[in-house]
Amino acid sequence: MITDPTITVDMMIVLLVLVLVIILFIFELVRVDVVGLLMMVILPLTGVIGADEAISGLGSNAVVSIIAVIIIGAGLDKAGVIKMLSHEIIKFAGKSRTRIMIILSVTVAAISSFMQNIGAVPLFLRRWFQGCCTLYMASPDSVIT
Repeated sequence: MITDPTITVDMMIVLLVLVLVIILFIFELVRVDVVGLLMMVILPLTGVIGADEAISGLGSNAVVSIIAVIIIGAGLDKAGVIKMLSHEIIKFAGKSRTRIMIILSVTVAAISSFMQNIGAVPLFLRRWFQGCCTLYMASPDSVIT
């Protein structure tokens, strides 16, 4: 049990950095990715964590998978594969929201059998939003709900 609830300098630095990050997120003064990089730079510079600790998470499977999915998704998008597949889904489903949701879910599930689930959805997300706006002249949120 902790009997001495003193706040150390490192705790204060981390608290101040977190407050700064929250402010930057709320007011969107800086892009989110830049804020993340700022955290990776500020904490080692202040000595709260070491440089090796700051970059240790970059080698994790999740981070590498997300980066790979972004690269593969961009390649498939530039090649027109995602657009063609999305067009076929919309053509087959018509304007029925239910059929579009079912077919899109089955397509993403089929792709998930070959790759991690975290990567299958982002492949279709951008085209899904574009398709919703085109078909329904509405925001994707109103189509999903």
